[in-house]
Amino acid sequence: MNESQSRPTDARSWLPAAAAGLVLALVVGVGAFAGGSDASDDPNSSTVDNGSVVVTTPSGADQPSAIAAPVATDNAPATPVVAPLASPLSLGSVGDDVRRLQERLTELGFQPGPSDGQFGSGTQQAVWAFKKLVGNIAWEDFAERSDQTVVTDELWQQLFDPTVRFLPRRPGPGTHVEVHLPTQVLAVFRDDEPIFISHISSGELRPDGEPATFCETATYDTDEYGSPYPEPVTKQVCAESKSPGGVFKFNRSYDGQRVSPLGGMKNPWYFNYGIAIHGAINVPTRPASHGCIRISNSLADVFPELVERGDRVYVWGHDGKEPEQYSERESLPSFNRPDPNATTTTTSTTTTTTTAPATTTTAPPATTTPTTRPPVSTTTPTTSAPPTTTTTTVAAP
Repeated sequence: MNESQSRPTDARSWLPAAAAGLVLALVVGVGAFAGGSDASDDPNSSTVDNGSVVVTTPSGADQPSAIAAPVATDNAPATPVVAPLASPLSLGSVGDDVRRLQERLTELGFQPGPSDGQFGSGTQQAVWAFKKLVGNIAWEDFAERSDQTVVTDELWQQLFDPTVRFLPRRPGPGTHVEVHLPTQVLAVFRDDEPIFISHISSGELRPDGEPATFCETATYDTDEYGSPYPEPVTKQVCAESKSPGGVFKFNRSYDGQRVSPLGGMKNPWYFNYGIAIHGAINVPTRPASHGCIRISNSLADVFPELVERGDRVYVWGHDGKEPEQYSERESLPSFNRPDPNATTTTTSTTTTTTTAPATTTTAPPATTTPTTRPPVSTTTPTTSAPPTTTTTTVAAP
C-alpha cells in the first residue's frame, strides 16, 4: 500500500519548536492547542468507525484550526545552560559527550539506543528527529542539508535547555500515536508524555508531491482472506505509494520478520488496511516506502511494547489537513490493481516465505494481539519540572 505530499507551511506543521528560546507560559495554558482537540469530543460531530479507520467530521463550517505557534526569541538560550560543547559531534564520534547526548535524547523521549558513548545509526536518527522538530524543518529541506547529523554547541544548548518539552497535538489520557508526514517524524504519547519519538520514512512521492506509482511483480501464498493457495501465485500489480492522512486504530500485528508481497517488514502494526508501522533496513531522510511507515529495525523491537490494539493513530498528511478533516475515501490507501502492461500472470512452484495476504478492502484478523500493556521500557523519558515559569514547547510528530 502507499502515500502522498506537499511542503508544509508553519500553519500546517507540528507546533514549531521554540528552539530553547523563552516561551510565554500563556501560550501553553491558553493558545498552544487551539483547535487541536479531537473533533469526536464535539457532541454535534459525526464519527464513522470502520474497523481500523476512524473518520470524524467536525460540526459546523469551521474545521480544526492550525496549532498556535509559541513565541520565541532566539534559536538558543541567551546564556549557556550547560558547559559549551568542546567540538561538534557526528556519526562515528565516541566519548562521554556522546553518552550525555544519548542520555538526554532518551530523557526527552527519543530513541538513540543504548547510552554507550558511540554515535551510531540509532543516535543519528534520533538527532534527525530532534533537529526536524526543534527547527520545524520540512523533510524536503532537511534532506538537502549537509549538516543533518552534526551536533553543534547551539544544538547542544537547545537539547539541554531544562524547559524543553514535547507535547502532543491531540492531548488526552491513555496511549496514542501521532505521525507527521511533513517532517517525517512519529511519536507515541502516554498520558500526554512522549515515550517514543522517531524519524520515519513514509510513502514515496513524485516531484510534484503526489504519491509515486509503482508496478512490481508480487508473489502471494494466500488469497485476500488469508487462505493458502495450493501453489504460490505471482501477480504483476500496480498501485500508488500513498500514506493517507486521517484518524485510525491499530487492528492487528505480527511478531518477527514478515515477508509481504512487496518486501520485508519487522514486527508490523497495521492501522489502515495493509498500511503498518514496521521495522525496515532502510529508513532514509525522504519518503521511500510503498505506503507503510518505516522505522528502524532496532526500534521495531521497542515499539510493540508501547502500543496495543485499539490505540488511535493520528496522521497529518502532506497537504496540510488536520487528521479529522480527511473523509473516509481520502483516508483509504491505494489498493493493488493489475499491471496494464503485464503480458501474463504466472504461477510459481518455487517455495516462498511470503505470508502477507493480497491487498483488499477487508483487513484480515490479527494473529498477534497484545492483551496487556507491558511497562514502559527503560528508554521512557522522565520529565522534570522547569526551573522557571517559562516553558519551551514543541509538538512532536
